[in-house]
Amino acid sequence: MTLALSPQTTRRSAARQKRSRETVELILSAAADLLEEVGFEQLSTNLICKRAKLTPPALYRYFPNKYAVLKELGEGLMARQNALLQDWTLVAEDLDQLEAQIAELLESTIRVTRETPAGGWIMRSLHATPILSDVRRQSHRLVSEALSQRVLTNRPTLDSAQVALANRLGVETGYALVEMVFDEPDLDHAELVRRAASMLGHNIRSLINTQSEGP
Repeated sequence: MTLALSPQTTRRSAARQKRSRETVELILSAAADLLEEVGFEQLSTNLICKRAKLTPPALYRYFPNKYAVLKELGEGLMARQNALLQDWTLVAEDLDQLEAQIAELLESTIRVTRETPAGGWIMRSLHATPILSDVRRQSHRLVSEALSQRVLTNRPTLDSAQVALANRLGVETGYALVEMVFDEPDLDHAELVRRAASMLGHNIRSLINTQSEGP
């Protein structure tokens, strides 16, 4: 039996020189434009080359295939979304403000995704393409760990494993909400955020109250 090999998704060459960096940015920009026009299934390296006005060898010097291009776009989007945590304050000791704080982070994540060229399509490609799914999972792990650390800093007596589990569930739910906003644009965006923030706030509050009460 012959095993199918997954396409390579690692960048072939680092863009160290200015001209190389410009070429890579041109490739990524062209790919983002095309995602908006044709979607990730129809995206191809030939289309990217045509849009970027590059020869195939110029693209293949850096990216072995379209999946490597999509991976780099995905990593860039995830990094911008995750950077929001640096300016976001989770006041775990103030349980009355949890929903408002979570709603703020969700709204900021939606905004950053909208501001990223083809942001919605990049999220779809990470979710729907198995060989790219680890980009999304790794990002979610990092966000979950950062949130858990913030909760435990203010509530050091909580069970760290339970905090990690609750936050991982919360992160997955939050990203599902962001994807829904882009996949279902006719739904009430503000109401979706409010309901998601309410659910996630209840999740954290329940964990804190239960463990604070003890056996």
